This record gives sequence, structure tokens and C-alpha cells, in this order.
Amino acid sequence: MGYISEIRKYVGHSPIMATAVVCIIYDKEKGILFEKSSNFGTWCVPGGALEIGESLEDGVKREVKEETSLDIFNPKLFDVRANVHMVYPNKDEVYYTSVIFEVNEYSGELKADEESLELRWFPINALPSNISPFQIGYIEKFVKMLKK
Repeated sequence: MGYISEIRKYVGHSPIMATAVVCIIYDKEKGILFEKSSNFGTWCVPGGALEIGESLEDGVKREVKEETSLDIFNPKLFDVRANVHMVYPNKDEVYYTSVIFEVNEYSGELKADEESLELRWFPINALPSNISPFQIGYIEKFVKMLKK
């Protein structure tokens, strides 16, 4: 959160715009990798805000590495969502443009960071009931695509 943290020094909790990168990591045997957010307590897929000068691909690789300890390969653009309005528990307000990637190539051992209470694979026919309302739309779209 380097860039966002710096901006917050000047604007406090006021609304800002940012670009976020999000990654749906899918494994045919295990399902979709979710993390339980320490901010909201809901299940979500890894992701976060881009840093200044960072490419979308570098950003999604960095976010996944930070939040899961996994290295991802060949991220593919899946969806883009604009006007994703979030108010964090500390009252920071952000309007994100979220760029969603899908990945099925990864390596490493799962290990959560401070942003996650837990990491867990969920089969596509048994997803968690409390998926983040900010992500449920594109996750449902992804599952629907897999079932075709």
C-alpha cells in the first residue's frame, strides 16, 4: 500500500480513485483459491492496488506473492470492472477500477500474510457463502464459464 498510504497522508479518508488487480487462481483438482479478508471477514480472491509505474501483470504477480506466497505464471485478462466503491473499516474510501486476471499455473507453498485470516481452496460447486460483495459478480461469471 505504498502509493495509497502516501496519498492518504494528504487526503485523509476522502474518496480516491485507484486501479486494482485481482487474480482468480484456478486448479482443476482443488478449485478456486480464496483468502478470508482481515479487513472485512469475507472470502475473496487475492488482489490489491497497483503501485506507481507498475504494469498490470507485475502488479497482479506482486499482490498474489504478498498475499499467498505463490508465484503465478501467464496471467490472462478475464474481466474489468469500473466504479467498485469500497469503504474500509478505518473509513478510507476508494473507487477502484478492478482488472481481473485468471491463472492456472502457479508454484510455491501457500502462506497467508497479515491481510488474510486464512487461505483455502474451494471446489467450484461448493464456494463459500460469504464471498465479498465486491467480487461475487466476476467469480460467478468465471464459474459459469467453467461449467460451459
